[in-house]
Amino acid sequence: MQKLVFDIETLAPDFKDLPPNLQDHLLEKFSQEFEGKSREELIKLIDEKLSLYPQFGEIIAISFYNPETKRGAVYFKWEEEIEDWTENLIDFKRFPTEEELLKKFWEIVPNYQEIITFNGNRFDIPFLLYRSLKYKIRPTYALLDRDYHIDLFEKLSFNQRIKHLSLKLTALSLGFEDPKEIYDGRNVKELVKTKDYRALTSYALKDVLVTAQIYELWSNYLRYL
Repeated sequence: MQKLVFDIETLAPDFKDLPPNLQDHLLEKFSQEFEGKSREELIKLIDEKLSLYPQFGEIIAISFYNPETKRGAVYFKWEEEIEDWTENLIDFKRFPTEEELLKKFWEIVPNYQEIITFNGNRFDIPFLLYRSLKYKIRPTYALLDRDYHIDLFEKLSFNQRIKHLSLKLTALSLGFEDPKEIYDGRNVKELVKTKDYRALTSYALKDVLVTAQIYELWSNYLRYL
């Protein structure tokens, strides 16, 4: 059985760059959720969280890893021309647009019989589907089908019996490297602004490699319980 671990990284524009009507809408919604916050505090919160919403954010990197062949890839959106490269069995490939990145994703996934994510059912997959809809791209794989998709967040929370689960906390508590030690999702915007595509792709890769390690541990000891 061919297996594929994947993870996405997302990016949204700054609040100040949104149209005024969207700014007003977000301020209204966030003021209801975070009562008592000043306008400046709300704008800071919006800038921190906007990349989590596919209505505003876009996918700028998708990392892949095959736990059987030990090969992987990081496909990323980057407007400037740069050479693709390979390092330690990982292929790094640039795509000029999000649309092309998504088309490549849907070309790849049907080749695998099992898809593995961490929190994919609640974040990665809905985000991918929403952004694909924007470009009228038809999905090629039923990613939300639990017969094909292993979401380690769901497996290791044991139907929400364990709370406050995150990739970072899961990795550290199980003895793996901290994938967020240097960068986390909050740094993505800065890495893009400073044009540090090497750091961006390195961060994206760490998440998927740690997810693969967690999957292997779960598969060896808890899969058939």
